[in-house]
Amino acid sequence: MLINELRAMAIFAEVVKKGSFRGAARTLNLSPSVVSYHITQLEKRIGTTLTYRSTRKISLTHDGEDLYLHVQQMLQSAQTGLDGVTHTNDDPSGKLTLSLPSALTYSLLNERIAQFSLQYPKIRLSISYNDIQQDLIQDSIDMVIRAGNLQDSSLKSKRIGSIQRKLVCSPHYLKSKSIPTHPEELSTWQWIKLNMLPNSRQVKFNKINYLIKFKNNIDVDNVAAMTQFTLLGLGVSTPPSDLIESALLEGNLVELLPQWKVDPIPLYALWPNNVSQHSLSKRLLSFLSDSA
Repeated sequence: MLINELRAMAIFAEVVKKGSFRGAARTLNLSPSVVSYHITQLEKRIGTTLTYRSTRKISLTHDGEDLYLHVQQMLQSAQTGLDGVTHTNDDPSGKLTLSLPSALTYSLLNERIAQFSLQYPKIRLSISYNDIQQDLIQDSIDMVIRAGNLQDSSLKSKRIGSIQRKLVCSPHYLKSKSIPTHPEELSTWQWIKLNMLPNSRQVKFNKINYLIKFKNNIDVDNVAAMTQFTLLGLGVSTPPSDLIESALLEGNLVELLPQWKVDPIPLYALWPNNVSQHSLSKRLLSFLSDSA
Protein backbone atom coordinates (compact mmCIF):
# COMPACT_ATOMS: atom_id res chain seq x y z
CA MET A 1 0.00 0.00 0.00
CA LEU A 2 1.16 3.54 -0.76
CA ILE A 3 0.89 4.55 2.90
CA ASN A 4 3.61 2.04 3.73
CA GLU A 5 5.90 3.52 1.09
CA LEU A 6 5.23 7.04 2.34
CA ARG A 7 6.12 6.08 5.92
CA ALA A 8 9.27 4.28 4.76
CA MET A 9 10.29 7.23 2.57
CA ALA A 10 9.96 9.64 5.51
CA ILE A 11 12.14 7.32 7.61
CA PHE A 12 14.62 7.04 4.72
CA ALA A 13 14.92 10.84 4.56
CA GLU A 14 15.64 11.02 8.28
CA VAL A 15 18.31 8.33 7.94
CA VAL A 16 20.02 10.36 5.23
CA LYS A 17 19.74 13.55 7.27
CA LYS A 18 21.22 11.97 10.42
CA GLY A 19 23.77 9.87 8.55
CA SER A 20 22.91 6.64 10.37
CA PHE A 21 20.08 4.32 11.32
CA ARG A 22 20.78 4.87 15.01
CA GLY A 23 20.61 8.67 14.71
CA ALA A 24 17.35 8.50 12.78
CA ALA A 25 15.96 6.04 15.32
CA ARG A 26 16.63 8.49 18.19
CA THR A 27 14.92 11.36 16.36
CA LEU A 28 11.91 9.28 15.34
CA ASN A 29 11.64 7.53 18.73
CA LEU A 30 11.98 4.14 17.04
CA SER A 31 14.40 1.29 17.54
CA PRO A 32 17.28 0.96 15.03
CA SER A 33 15.92 -2.45 13.99
CA VAL A 34 12.54 -0.88 13.06
CA VAL A 35 14.29 1.79 11.01
CA SER A 36 16.38 -0.85 9.26
CA TYR A 37 13.28 -2.94 8.59
CA HIS A 38 11.45 -0.05 6.87
CA ILE A 39 14.44 0.77 4.65
CA THR A 40 14.91 -2.88 3.72
CA GLN A 41 11.22 -3.29 2.88
CA LEU A 42 11.27 -0.12 0.80
CA GLU A 43 14.26 -1.41 -1.18
CA LYS A 44 12.47 -4.71 -1.77
CA ARG A 45 9.27 -2.99 -2.97
CA ILE A 46 11.07 -0.73 -5.47
CA GLY A 47 13.62 -3.34 -6.44
CA THR A 48 16.83 -1.39 -5.88
CA THR A 49 19.46 -0.66 -3.25
CA LEU A 50 19.22 2.79 -1.71
CA THR A 51 22.11 2.78 0.77
CA TYR A 52 25.41 1.08 1.42
CA ARG A 53 25.75 0.69 5.16
CA SER A 54 28.35 -0.29 7.64
CA THR A 55 28.05 -0.55 11.39
CA ARG A 56 28.57 3.19 11.90
CA LYS A 57 27.63 5.05 8.74
CA ILE A 58 25.76 4.88 5.46
CA SER A 59 26.31 6.18 1.93
CA LEU A 60 23.73 6.64 -0.79
CA THR A 61 23.66 4.76 -4.06
CA HIS A 62 22.83 6.64 -7.24
CA ASP A 63 19.19 5.52 -6.93
CA GLY A 64 19.24 6.52 -3.28
CA GLU A 65 20.41 10.04 -4.14
CA ASP A 66 17.73 10.35 -6.81
CA LEU A 67 14.97 9.15 -4.47
CA TYR A 68 16.18 11.41 -1.67
CA LEU A 69 15.71 14.50 -3.85
CA HIS A 70 12.09 13.49 -4.55
CA VAL A 71 11.43 12.61 -0.92
CA GLN A 72 12.69 16.03 0.20
CA GLN A 73 10.25 17.68 -2.21
CA MET A 74 7.45 15.44 -0.98
CA LEU A 75 8.11 16.26 2.69
CA GLN A 76 8.42 19.98 1.98
CA SER A 77 5.13 19.95 0.09
CA ALA A 78 3.46 18.06 2.94
CA GLN A 79 4.81 20.55 5.50
CA THR A 80 3.58 23.46 3.40
CA GLY A 81 0.14 21.88 3.27
CA LEU A 82 0.08 21.35 7.02
CA ASP A 83 1.23 24.90 7.67
CA GLY A 84 -1.54 26.19 5.42
CA VAL A 85 -4.27 24.60 7.52
CA THR A 86 -2.68 25.09 10.94
CA HIS A 87 -4.09 28.16 12.67
CA THR A 88 -2.28 28.20 15.99
CA ASN A 89 -0.14 31.22 15.07
CA ASP A 90 -1.05 34.89 15.41
CA ASP A 91 -1.32 35.43 11.66
CA PRO A 92 -3.88 32.83 10.50
CA SER A 93 -4.90 32.45 6.89
CA GLY A 94 -7.39 30.43 4.89
CA LYS A 95 -11.06 30.53 3.94
CA LEU A 96 -14.01 30.64 6.32
CA THR A 97 -17.51 29.99 4.94
CA LEU A 98 -20.44 31.43 6.90
CA SER A 99 -24.22 31.38 6.53
CA LEU A 100 -26.40 34.01 8.23
CA PRO A 101 -30.16 34.69 8.20
CA SER A 102 -31.27 37.58 5.99
CA ALA A 103 -32.44 39.42 9.12
CA LEU A 104 -28.77 40.10 9.87
CA THR A 105 -27.97 41.75 6.53
CA TYR A 106 -27.87 45.19 8.18
CA SER A 107 -27.17 44.12 11.75
CA LEU A 108 -24.55 45.08 14.31
CA LEU A 109 -23.19 41.55 13.97
CA ASN A 110 -21.76 42.61 10.62
CA GLU A 111 -19.69 45.24 12.41
CA ARG A 112 -18.17 42.53 14.61
CA ILE A 113 -17.46 40.35 11.57
CA ALA A 114 -15.86 43.36 9.86
CA GLN A 115 -13.65 43.94 12.92
CA PHE A 116 -12.62 40.28 12.77
CA SER A 117 -11.72 40.63 9.09
CA LEU A 118 -9.65 43.74 9.79
CA GLN A 119 -7.79 41.98 12.59
CA TYR A 120 -7.13 38.86 10.48
CA PRO A 121 -6.80 40.13 6.87
CA LYS A 122 -5.38 36.83 5.56
CA ILE A 123 -8.62 34.99 6.39
CA ARG A 124 -10.96 35.09 3.38
CA LEU A 125 -14.61 35.24 4.43
CA SER A 126 -17.36 33.83 2.21
CA ILE A 127 -20.73 34.88 3.66
CA SER A 128 -24.23 33.92 2.51
CA TYR A 129 -27.34 35.72 3.81
CA ASN A 130 -30.45 33.59 3.39
CA ASP A 131 -33.29 32.01 5.34
CA ILE A 132 -32.79 28.46 4.05
CA GLN A 133 -31.99 25.82 6.67
CA GLN A 134 -28.74 24.66 5.10
CA ASP A 135 -26.86 21.48 5.92
CA LEU A 136 -23.39 22.45 7.12
CA ILE A 137 -21.78 19.16 6.20
CA GLN A 138 -23.42 18.74 2.81
CA ASP A 139 -22.95 22.39 1.81
CA SER A 140 -19.38 22.67 3.20
CA ILE A 141 -20.21 25.54 5.57
CA ASP A 142 -17.82 26.18 8.44
CA MET A 143 -20.28 28.03 10.67
CA VAL A 144 -23.93 29.04 10.50
CA ILE A 145 -25.72 31.69 12.54
CA ARG A 146 -29.34 30.74 13.24
CA ALA A 147 -32.14 32.70 14.82
CA GLY A 148 -34.67 31.24 17.24
CA ASN A 149 -34.65 28.32 19.60
CA LEU A 150 -32.66 25.36 18.31
CA GLN A 151 -34.02 21.91 17.65
CA ASP A 152 -32.03 18.83 18.58
CA SER A 153 -28.88 18.71 16.51
CA SER A 154 -25.59 16.87 16.26
CA LEU A 155 -23.91 20.26 15.80
CA LYS A 156 -22.13 22.23 18.49
CA SER A 157 -23.78 25.55 19.36
CA LYS A 158 -23.33 28.69 21.42
CA ARG A 159 -25.58 31.68 21.94
CA ILE A 160 -23.88 34.85 20.66
CA GLY A 161 -26.63 37.48 20.94
CA SER A 162 -30.18 38.27 19.91
CA ILE A 163 -32.23 40.12 17.28
CA GLN A 164 -34.15 43.07 18.71
CA ARG A 165 -37.48 43.70 16.94
CA LYS A 166 -40.14 46.41 16.71
CA LEU A 167 -43.86 46.20 16.03
CA VAL A 168 -44.50 48.43 12.98
CA CYS A 169 -46.76 49.29 10.07
CA SER A 170 -46.83 52.05 7.46
CA PRO A 171 -48.57 55.40 8.07
CA HIS A 172 -50.85 54.59 5.12
CA TYR A 173 -52.02 51.34 6.70
CA LEU A 174 -52.48 53.02 10.09
CA LYS A 175 -54.88 55.54 8.54
CA SER A 176 -57.39 52.73 7.97
CA LYS A 177 -57.28 51.75 11.65
CA SER A 178 -57.71 53.29 15.05
CA ILE A 179 -54.44 53.79 16.93
CA PRO A 180 -54.18 50.66 19.11
CA THR A 181 -54.02 50.89 22.89
CA HIS A 182 -53.55 47.17 23.62
CA PRO A 183 -51.88 44.29 21.72
CA GLU A 184 -55.17 42.40 21.65
CA GLU A 185 -56.48 44.82 19.02
CA LEU A 186 -53.75 43.79 16.57
CA SER A 187 -55.06 40.24 16.29
CA THR A 188 -57.63 41.42 13.70
CA TRP A 189 -55.14 43.48 11.66
CA GLN A 190 -53.41 42.14 8.56
CA TRP A 191 -49.87 40.86 9.09
CA ILE A 192 -46.99 40.05 6.79
CA LYS A 193 -45.77 36.69 8.03
CA LEU A 194 -42.26 35.29 7.84
CA ASN A 195 -42.42 31.63 6.87
CA MET A 196 -40.08 30.42 9.58
CA LEU A 197 -42.05 32.08 12.39
CA PRO A 198 -45.50 31.14 13.79
CA ASN A 199 -48.72 33.20 13.51
CA SER A 200 -48.11 34.81 16.88
CA ARG A 201 -45.86 37.35 18.57
CA GLN A 202 -44.99 37.61 22.25
CA VAL A 203 -44.89 41.17 23.60
CA LYS A 204 -44.10 42.47 27.06
CA PHE A 205 -44.91 45.58 29.07
CA ASN A 206 -43.13 45.72 32.42
CA LYS A 207 -43.88 42.23 33.79
CA ILE A 208 -47.00 41.70 31.70
CA ASN A 209 -46.74 39.28 28.76
CA TYR A 210 -49.26 39.04 25.96
CA LEU A 211 -49.32 36.67 22.99
CA ILE A 212 -50.75 38.25 19.84
CA LYS A 213 -52.33 35.62 17.59
CA PHE A 214 -53.01 36.80 14.07
CA LYS A 215 -54.01 35.83 10.56
CA ASN A 216 -52.18 36.89 7.45
CA ASN A 217 -52.87 37.23 3.76
CA ILE A 218 -49.24 37.17 2.67
CA ASP A 219 -46.17 35.24 3.80
CA VAL A 220 -42.60 35.53 2.61
CA ASP A 221 -39.35 33.62 3.06
CA ASN A 222 -37.03 36.47 4.04
CA VAL A 223 -37.00 39.50 6.32
CA ALA A 224 -36.15 42.03 3.60
CA ALA A 225 -39.32 41.14 1.67
CA MET A 226 -41.39 41.22 4.86
CA THR A 227 -40.12 44.72 5.59
CA GLN A 228 -40.73 45.86 2.02
CA PHE A 229 -44.37 44.74 2.04
CA THR A 230 -44.81 46.50 5.38
CA LEU A 231 -43.49 49.71 3.85
CA LEU A 232 -45.97 49.22 0.97
CA GLY A 233 -48.86 49.28 3.42
CA LEU A 234 -49.95 45.65 3.45
CA GLY A 235 -50.04 45.29 7.24
CA VAL A 236 -48.10 44.77 10.44
CA SER A 237 -44.76 43.03 10.97
CA THR A 238 -41.91 42.79 13.47
CA PRO A 239 -38.67 43.39 11.54
CA PRO A 240 -35.27 43.76 13.21
CA SER A 241 -34.73 47.18 14.78
CA ASP A 242 -31.46 47.69 12.87
CA LEU A 243 -33.20 47.14 9.55
CA ILE A 244 -35.90 49.79 10.00
CA GLU A 245 -34.09 52.49 11.94
CA SER A 246 -33.96 54.92 9.01
CA ALA A 247 -37.54 54.14 7.92
CA LEU A 248 -38.79 55.08 11.39
CA LEU A 249 -36.74 58.30 11.45
CA GLU A 250 -38.02 59.30 7.99
CA GLY A 251 -41.61 58.53 8.91
CA ASN A 252 -42.04 55.70 6.39
CA LEU A 253 -42.90 53.32 9.23
CA VAL A 254 -44.67 53.83 12.53
CA GLU A 255 -43.92 51.91 15.72
CA LEU A 256 -47.09 50.53 17.28
CA LEU A 257 -47.51 50.30 21.05
CA PRO A 258 -43.90 51.38 21.71
CA GLN A 259 -44.28 50.63 25.43
CA TRP A 260 -44.81 46.95 24.52
CA LYS A 261 -41.54 45.26 23.58
CA VAL A 262 -41.42 42.37 21.13
CA ASP A 263 -39.52 39.39 22.49
CA PRO A 264 -36.04 39.30 20.93
CA ILE A 265 -35.00 36.28 18.89
CA PRO A 266 -31.91 34.49 20.26
CA LEU A 267 -28.94 34.07 17.94
CA TYR A 268 -26.82 30.93 17.94
CA ALA A 269 -23.60 30.00 16.19
CA LEU A 270 -23.47 26.36 15.08
CA TRP A 271 -20.51 24.36 13.80
CA PRO A 272 -19.59 20.69 13.20
CA ASN A 273 -18.76 18.82 16.40
CA ASN A 274 -15.32 17.69 15.21
CA VAL A 275 -13.90 21.19 14.67
CA SER A 276 -10.54 21.66 16.40
CA GLN A 277 -9.87 24.30 19.03
CA HIS A 278 -7.38 25.99 16.70
CA SER A 279 -9.69 26.21 13.69
CA LEU A 280 -10.72 29.47 12.01
CA SER A 281 -14.30 28.77 13.10
CA LYS A 282 -13.32 28.66 16.77
CA ARG A 283 -11.24 31.82 16.33
CA LEU A 284 -14.28 33.66 14.92
CA LEU A 285 -16.56 32.23 17.62
CA SER A 286 -14.20 33.44 20.34
CA PHE A 287 -14.07 36.88 18.72
CA LEU A 288 -17.87 37.18 18.47
CA SER A 289 -18.34 35.95 22.03
CA ASP A 290 -15.78 38.39 23.45
CA SER A 291 -17.30 41.35 21.61
CA ALA A 292 -20.95 40.45 22.30
